[in-house]
Amino acid sequence: MKNISIKFHSTFLIMALGFVLTGYFVNLLILLNIILVHELGHYIICLIKKYPVKNLTIYPFGGLLKIEEFINRDIDDELLLATMGIIFQSLYFLIIHYLYIHAIVREYIYDIYKIYNYSILVFNILPIYPLDGAKILNLLLSKKLSYKLSNNITIYISLITLLIMMIIGYYKLNYTYILVLITLAINIYTFYKKREYLFYRFLLERYLYNITYNDIKVITKKEKMHKNTTHIIKTAQNYLPEAKFLKKLFDKAHNIW
Repeated sequence: MKNISIKFHSTFLIMALGFVLTGYFVNLLILLNIILVHELGHYIICLIKKYPVKNLTIYPFGGLLKIEEFINRDIDDELLLATMGIIFQSLYFLIIHYLYIHAIVREYIYDIYKIYNYSILVFNILPIYPLDGAKILNLLLSKKLSYKLSNNITIYISLITLLIMMIIGYYKLNYTYILVLITLAINIYTFYKKREYLFYRFLLERYLYNITYNDIKVITKKEKMHKNTTHIIKTAQNYLPEAKFLKKLFDKAHNIW
């Protein structure tokens, strides 16, 4: 991954230390290898779509590729970005499987790959922010629901799924599992705290870049604005085009400040 700053989150470093101290260095390398391949899938889409990439942070459960934030990207493009990590990881394991059945990869190594591949794959499709599953869920919701409502539902489902994970894993808690749960909880809380900021950034982007779409929808308030849709806002007096409504909104905010 050329020209990308790769960071290791403190929780990953703690987990890695445990692997090394207990003699599971090979397991650690295979785990890191799968995570990097997964993130490579996301990175390739960023290159194709020309999305500026800031950095990659490695966590115990996978990586988080941070790209320049632009909320009003096309939903289908974002779905491709969110799913490509899973697709790339799956294709990579098929290669490992091919090498195994042709006796190029030893059974011991193959078994470790198989365990970690399935674990990371299943884990990443869970609807918990910031995992791929939650991003895919959020984007699918955004096809039918408003941007703000989609985010709120994603937060609720993330919390419920995390709670289920805590209950199911209660009797098999280990330090890695606890680190993962803590990291996910922190990310969900951060997303919750940023939800209003993200919503107004969503509006501001549309205002600054005069973003328009072929689909047109009549709404009664800004909270009902959708991605991939241009709106007409129905007020008590008349109907306002989205651009005019947003100009009034941000002009008012500017005058207040």
